[in-house]
Amino acid sequence: MNPAPIFISHRSEYARVARDLKRTIENTSQGHLDVFISEDIPRAAGAWRPTIEKHLREAQCLFLIYGAPYEDWSWCFYEAGYFTAANPPGTVRPIYCLVRPNVEPPGPLGHLQMATCKDHLIRDLMELYERNGIDFDAGDVRTAVATTLEQGLFGRIAEFDGYPRVRFTVQDAAFGKTAEIPATAVITGDQGVLGNLFRINASSISWADVMDAAATDEDRLFMSKWVEETACIILAARKNRFIAPQTVLIGRGGLRYRTVLDRARIQGDGTYACEFLAIDDVGGPATGLSSQQLTLLTTIRLGFRFRAELIQKFGLESNTLSQQEREARIQGIPRIVENLTIESRARGNINPDDLLAAFDTAESERMQKLLASWPVIKRELYRSMGLTEDGKTVGPGLTGADIDRYRTAFEALRLLNAEFLSRCCARVSRMMAKSEAELSENAKQLEQALGKLNGADLKSAA
Repeated sequence: MNPAPIFISHRSEYARVARDLKRTIENTSQGHLDVFISEDIPRAAGAWRPTIEKHLREAQCLFLIYGAPYEDWSWCFYEAGYFTAANPPGTVRPIYCLVRPNVEPPGPLGHLQMATCKDHLIRDLMELYERNGIDFDAGDVRTAVATTLEQGLFGRIAEFDGYPRVRFTVQDAAFGKTAEIPATAVITGDQGVLGNLFRINASSISWADVMDAAATDEDRLFMSKWVEETACIILAARKNRFIAPQTVLIGRGGLRYRTVLDRARIQGDGTYACEFLAIDDVGGPATGLSSQQLTLLTTIRLGFRFRAELIQKFGLESNTLSQQEREARIQGIPRIVENLTIESRARGNINPDDLLAAFDTAESERMQKLLASWPVIKRELYRSMGLTEDGKTVGPGLTGADIDRYRTAFEALRLLNAEFLSRCCARVSRMMAKSEAELSENAKQLEQALGKLNGADLKSAA
């Protein structure tokens, strides 16, 4: 007589406990039951889904190991549904749902026979063995379930709760065809957490109102970047893609946070939910530096940002621009310039006097000329795009003679950027540089210190 087939449905996270359940059933049934789990399919097998469905059709009963409600159970629900639909007329093929006592099973499982503790599972296994006429040892069944399965199947699921969390929720049906966050979306969390992040005294804030939480220009800059990036992260997660966060959020008291997506899912009620960890960020304005050093380092940082975000993206290789290319420059360049200017104030002010004082007299005079050239370059660059110096539109821009004006101003900006970076980097290098003799002496002292640390003559204070 062939062993009666049993099917265990589970998510991959519960593979270990599924294997334990398989071994327990096969051992305590004296080999009269043959238990199938998806891990039994050879890795090289190509017909994975037909194999699953074949075992579902042949199984006498199905055990469904249900874990956390926030996990995606769509495939397990499919297996349970297929198992039920394949029921031959006049046969009884039960489904046993193994669920933790502190977890409320979702609607699709509500009609199933629930096992929420070891006693329930022992009862179900004994009924199964008796129905198949299996001679079993009740004591062995109880011992096996209590020692091997109880904690894995019915214990509390350990979760990582070390960081504060915020949740983004919206009805999934509210997403349109455009890549935008629906206005009905809401961010929720502990009132203290949302207070630190968004400076509000509430446990929820609508997505549409997030920008209003920013109080200053610096806040709005970082908030707008956070909103833009987080929207991309949320939309990507709907397509099962993960984007690592780069932007920080400046919260209450100037504290900096980085929000990292922990999980995203469409819940049973149609709600699309994303949960973020709010992790302290260690960045911010440098401390322990002189005003000259801070100004130099901030200048270098912004110089590289100008180079990467503006100069390397918006050059002109021909006199012909598409409407899309024109708009990209006219809208993008003023925004980048404004953002970098505001960010320089947030991260550490650039003081022209401190910058010039960091250089020797001759080089300081050259740096002064470079500083004086920026307003002219900016004015003509904006003029070529049909903009005033404060970014207001006064003409079409980037047409006719403005193309040559743009190219000339842009080349001047490139040259200015290159010389600024070269001189500032060289000055910082000279500030930090040591002679070869000093470095050689440092190396000897370092080796002596390491020798003492590795030697037996150093006694522990303990």
